[in-house]
Amino acid sequence: MPLSACNLTAGLSSLPGSYAEQFTRSILSKVDLFIIGMANPDGRSLLEQESNYCWRGTSTGVDLDRNFDWEFGGKGSSSDPTDEEYKGTQPFSEPEAEVFRELTLKYKFDAFVSFHSGINQIYVPFADTKSKQENRRPYNIEDMLDLASELSHSTKHGYSYGHSYALNHYTADGTIFDFMSGSRMIPFSFAIELWPWKQPPSGKSCFNLFNPQSEKLETVVKEIHPLYVKFFHYLIDWKFNEGIVKMKSAVLEEAPSLAFGYVLLAVVVLLTAVMAVHGRFPFCQRFQPRRRVVSLKSLSSTFSMSVMKS
Repeated sequence: MPLSACNLTAGLSSLPGSYAEQFTRSILSKVDLFIIGMANPDGRSLLEQESNYCWRGTSTGVDLDRNFDWEFGGKGSSSDPTDEEYKGTQPFSEPEAEVFRELTLKYKFDAFVSFHSGINQIYVPFADTKSKQENRRPYNIEDMLDLASELSHSTKHGYSYGHSYALNHYTADGTIFDFMSGSRMIPFSFAIELWPWKQPPSGKSCFNLFNPQSEKLETVVKEIHPLYVKFFHYLIDWKFNEGIVKMKSAVLEEAPSLAFGYVLLAVVVLLTAVMAVHGRFPFCQRFQPRRRVVSLKSLSSTFSMSVMKS
């Protein structure tokens, strides 16, 4: 994640008019970004103190990517505190996971990305055991796979992509990007492994497995940048098209009431025209109901006769 934050925000400090400056301003004028540069600070601190570069949990040993409430506690996690996939005592038991829950309760997001390293792959939900068994997919899967395809070809690294449970030989229950898609219904949710797995020259070193060499870091950051460009431009276009679709739907929903209004207006205009023309006809030709005319004389005689008979 620090790579992504650096890649996106350094542009404003670039030379005015440069590509980096123009790109950053064009994105920030259309997109609200929430960047959490480090989701596991106390785990990072423990890792550095003990030089255990294979450590993946918090300081209490909880794997944050097993601590969310989407299919929490399934086979793709562990109840053993000594296991690297330890899920914790309950969903959101860790304050780091709680931060993400509160943010998604407060704001409505269109996209979420969890950045990792270790292999060049783009994961689309879901990763959990039940989803693999039922072949369950997110509601917005077509758009997500379309964007994943675009991202996979955006850099020279050539990322593979697809459903997490299909790409991996194992399942993962309680992951953050499954939670964002399945529980929060965020349209786009990905876990992206930015840095490929590298075989260490000798022995086992997780630092070499998950990090580029220091002298190559700047080059790697530049190589990854097109992925962000494609990601944001795709989302901006998608949001614009979604707005057009919603506007058309609203017009179609109001069409019956608009049609009734037009019909009523036409009736009023027609009646007005008829009345205007009607006044110009001779009295005998006007549209009037036929009336029975009774003279006062005949009425008087009838009344008198009735009285006399009674």
